[in-house]
Amino acid sequence: MKKDWSIADLRETFDVLASFYQIELGSKKYLCRNHAVIFRKGFANQTSPDAVIVMANPGSCSPISQTYQPATIDGIPINLPYVAVKLDPTQRQLMKLMNKMNWNVLSVINLSDLCGGNMGDFSEKLRQVELHSFKNHTVFSEARKEERETILPSTDSKIILAWGKDNSIKTLAYESLKILSKELQKDKQIFGLPYLETNWGYRHPNPMIKDRCEEWLEKMYKQLTKMQ
Repeated sequence: MKKDWSIADLRETFDVLASFYQIELGSKKYLCRNHAVIFRKGFANQTSPDAVIVMANPGSCSPISQTYQPATIDGIPINLPYVAVKLDPTQRQLMKLMNKMNWNVLSVINLSDLCGGNMGDFSEKLRQVELHSFKNHTVFSEARKEERETILPSTDSKIILAWGKDNSIKTLAYESLKILSKELQKDKQIFGLPYLETNWGYRHPNPMIKDRCEEWLEKMYKQLTKMQ
């Protein structure tokens, strides 16, 4: 199997669809993404993902169509349309893991749906949203339990934690770990590369340094295949 894949290779092999919405708080609107699916072409109808990965937030992920306007919702995201998105470096890294694991479908959720170009941008948006006491930007809120149960299937789909260790997500991470331990089947193993210096952080798939990206892929692959 190839050790690396070019952007062209990955685009020929995989597609990415995601569902977006907006929330309006005060005088500001915030773009959010509640779910993304990376799938091998020809497998869009696979009923259950091979794995679900949980990261911090959707980053700068955005629809390919510049004219697409996500619905502004008041409450929780329900029955949102899925649209094609621009390919970003983190998605490419996840596609490489899918190739190594021979997976066809990877489901992507986040501790928060708030889209932000970098952690500084995201942290500020998170702070603003929390000032309004708005909790439903996370799929791990109580109001979104039904959605969460749909995304976190009780089948053999693996659960991977990969949300990093930025202090802005510490509370969300703790709350999510508590919910995952409560709601997942007791024999369902959770995967991820934990940071030694925290009891809540897990290494992000795309740490921006090539050697560390390759290290994450290799260590994640070994961990995932150890139990097979």
